[in-house]
Amino acid sequence: MTLIRIVSLFPARWIYFWFRLAAHFAYYISRYRGEVIRTNISNSFPEYSREQVEATAKAFYYQFMEVFAESIIAYRFSKADWEKHFHITNPHELKSLLDAGQPIILLSGHTCNWEWPAHAIVSQLNVPMEFLYKPIQNERYERIMFQLRTRHGGQPIPKDSAIREILKRKNEARVIGIIGDQIPSKSTEKKWVNFLNQESAFYVGAEKIARAVGYPVFFAETHRVKRGYYSLTFRMIAKPPYGDDPKIIETYTRMLEASIRHHPADYLWSHRRWKYSREQAEAS
Repeated sequence: MTLIRIVSLFPARWIYFWFRLAAHFAYYISRYRGEVIRTNISNSFPEYSREQVEATAKAFYYQFMEVFAESIIAYRFSKADWEKHFHITNPHELKSLLDAGQPIILLSGHTCNWEWPAHAIVSQLNVPMEFLYKPIQNERYERIMFQLRTRHGGQPIPKDSAIREILKRKNEARVIGIIGDQIPSKSTEKKWVNFLNQESAFYVGAEKIARAVGYPVFFAETHRVKRGYYSLTFRMIAKPPYGDDPKIIETYTRMLEASIRHHPADYLWSHRRWKYSREQAEAS
């Protein structure tokens, strides 16, 4: 972390430059997960020509490396920096509920810079925020990412103990952030939906938590305005009282897909999102 603290003091353009070189290396030389990236894009957008797939893949490499650059740049951010670089278009949507003592579940996806929204929300809305996360197997990388993610006040909750931890403070007004587009393991409870032209498995945890504690659920839609500058809009997914099937996952995936289609290169295409089918999962 000492090195990250030192590097964060350099001008942002210098940090971007070196990560742009890393993106150049990943795209032209190492071909980092090239087959996964291009297969995911072509399956999600079957109408794309080979040239469009390649252009989207190339743009992805560069924006992907910018996420890492911006994680370092943000290490030194103040409240004023978050207000400058991350515009929340409708903060009242969450703030009015939180001020009334209502906890909120906030769903998002791996679009644009998925690391910054939690920091910006904590800084600008001045509210407690917890976020579910899956610990990284590499212990050294896990320690680094843990410190970066908690630098500006967020509190991580391991996903396997999420419901238990949330129930401990059921009535405490706070935001619970969940990036909900990771693929569940084959043995995990899941819901199958049509997402980006493919039958896709999604965790049902967010829906189970919302129904168990009666929290409203919002979608955090992030768009890149320009390099290093973003806008965030909160969109209502569902609110209690909930019936037997509130379709929280279905509504979330529709909103996420619409956001991805707005700017495809900003999605995390290197993730092995579709590594098994429904048939394979049922047979395991």
